Parts: sequence; structure tokens; C-alpha cells
Amino acid sequence: MWNRNVTVLWLAQLISSMGDAVYQLALIWLILDLTGSPIITGLVAMSAYLPAMFFGLLGGVFADKYNRLTIMHVANISQSLTVMIIPLTLYYGVADAMLIGILAFIRSSFGTMFPPAMNAFVPEVVAKDQLFKVNSVIATSSHLAYLIGPAMAGILLGIISLNRLFIFDALSFLAASILLLFVIKPKNRPPQETHATFKQLISGLHYIIKHRSIGYLIILTILNNIFIMGPAIVGMPIFVKTTLGGTASDFAFVEAGMAGGMLIGSWFMYKSSHRLSNGVLLLLALIWDGITYSFFYWIPSVPAAIVMIIVHGMGIPVITISRTSIIQKNTPNEYHGRLFSMVHLAVVGMTAMSSALVGILAAGMDVRYVFLIFGSGAVISGLIGLLSKQIRQLN
Repeated sequence: MWNRNVTVLWLAQLISSMGDAVYQLALIWLILDLTGSPIITGLVAMSAYLPAMFFGLLGGVFADKYNRLTIMHVANISQSLTVMIIPLTLYYGVADAMLIGILAFIRSSFGTMFPPAMNAFVPEVVAKDQLFKVNSVIATSSHLAYLIGPAMAGILLGIISLNRLFIFDALSFLAASILLLFVIKPKNRPPQETHATFKQLISGLHYIIKHRSIGYLIILTILNNIFIMGPAIVGMPIFVKTTLGGTASDFAFVEAGMAGGMLIGSWFMYKSSHRLSNGVLLLLALIWDGITYSFFYWIPSVPAAIVMIIVHGMGIPVITISRTSIIQKNTPNEYHGRLFSMVHLAVVGMTAMSSALVGILAAGMDVRYVFLIFGSGAVISGLIGLLSKQIRQLN
């Protein structure tokens, strides 16, 4: 069961994440082409991440209350149907920034259900002492997808139009859902709560208040993602297009470079993570994240940007794998859906705020200063985390 389920989850994550990678690239570049406005681009990016703030915690409650595998199917199929509308609006000439933003919001609303269900489902089919390595293995699927997806998009954009990339994303969700049909369901599932939804939500919030180390971890995640995600989602395409004079294909290869660095980081976590506690690894990676973003202030060309983004990407899986394993190992499974939804809210919700802020700032100043300022802020958040003994000792 262990090998088959991990293999199926890995393949499903690989395919759907390839679609995600292509979608994110296509969405931001499409809005830049339609409007030429960093502010509007930031607002549309924000609309794609706002659902985590509105529905993220609810998705975690559902993951603790209903069948987690079924939730993953619903999330995939709903996102596929929604994203298919985008190329139709482009084909019939009715697309504008507002309509694309609304569709991005709806797609992401369904998407908020998937991460807490997925992360809570893994401990159901994997032994506790294998979780760290399994998380590292599953994480490579996303990182490999973000390497292959943008690189493939960069090549395809020389052959096909931008709107057809959205069709690829829609098909990837359907393929991932078909793969999930081959998961062997656990015979002894952990007990699921049957309380009212609101009571479940409150009990999850009480849990992080009572267990302060987990609460501090989520607060630190919020703080760090305010500084990191906006430059990644909105700042990078603006930087490539306006500062470096690059094309959509250039941006695709920069995104592929990020994924290449993430694969290296995942390999490091698989091989060397036992040498330091997960908490220390996470905090050091937060500082690495900020330092490497600050260096984009001095980047003069697209090739140099690709090299720098590889170096930056190496720290990302150290953060995500450490954080996921900390929660899975140190908290009861019946709370995992809600706790991972809080992490998802911290990451994606702050991405919405950070994307809008970067878009506004980039309209009034050179985007290189945005990378320098936000990167410095990320370093400070990591240093603040190092002051917490409770986070340093998490393992």
C-alpha cells in the first residue's frame, strides 16, 4: 500500500502541478499583455489568492469532517471546469481583466480544498516514522512540475497562442483526478469529527492557542509570506519584462530555474535533514529566501536571473517540507485538516496581500527596489523566528 499510494499521489501531484505552473505563468502574462498595468496585474494576482482568506479555514474543517480523497476529486474537477472558461472568453473576444480576475477567484476557491485534504490524507496511508521522507518525495513532484511546466510553456509559446496554455491546465486536473482513483483507501481511517462546522473551526483555533509552538509557526509563516510571495508572483514577470526586456518565454525559463533550485533543495532534505532539527532548518531557509531575493537588485540580464532564481529556489522546499513534517508529527491527525488549512491561509492569503502591494509599488518605483526591500523584510522575519526557542526545538 505504501509504495502504490505514494506513487499515485506523486504522479497526480506532478500532473496537476504542471498545469498550475503553466496557468500561473499564462495568467500573469495575459493580464500584463491586456492592460500593461502593474497595478491591475497585482490586483488580478490578488484575486487568484484571496479565496484562501475567505474559504481556507472552511476547507480545513471539511478535510477533518468528510472523506479527504473525495474532497481532492471535487477540487480537481471543479478547477478544471472553471479554467476552461478562460480560453473560451479569449476565443469569443469578451475577455477583460475583471472577467479573468473573477474566473481566477472562482478557480482558486475550489483549489483551497485540496492542500489541507492532501496533507491530512498522507498520514492516513504512511507510517509516522516515514512521513519526513515521504513528504520530501511528494514535494519533488511539485518542484519537477514547476521545472517542466514553465520550460514546456516557453517552448510551446513559440508554436501556439497563450490562451491554449489554459486548456493544458484544465486537462491536467482531470488527469490527476483519474489517477487518484487508483489510491488504495486505508482500512482503518482515523475518527472524523461530527461536530457542527463552526464548533470544529473554533476547536482548531483553540488548539493553536493552547499549543503555542504551532501557533508561533503559523504566525511566522504569515509574516514571511508577506515579503516573499508578492515579488515571486507579480514582481518577477514585471522584472523580466520591463527591467530586463525579456519575453514570455524568458519568463517561463526563469520560472523553470526556480523549480530546478527547488528540486535541489528537496534532494538536500531527503539526504541531510537529520543533521538539524526541522525548526532550525526552516528558520535558516527563511533567511536564505530573503537574502537571495535581495540580490535581484543587482541582476543585469535574463541568464543571470535564471542562475539567481535557482539559488533562491533551493531554500523553498527546506521551508515547506520542514513545516509540513512538523505539523504531521507533532499534532493529532484529527486536527490536520484545520491546521494545514491555517498554513494554506497564511501562505496563499498573504500572497494575495503581497501581490497587490507589489503591483502598487512597482507602478511607482523600479521593481528592483521592491526585491531589495521585500527581501530584507524576509530576512528580518527569519531572524525574529530564531529568537523563539519553541520554534527552534520543533522536530
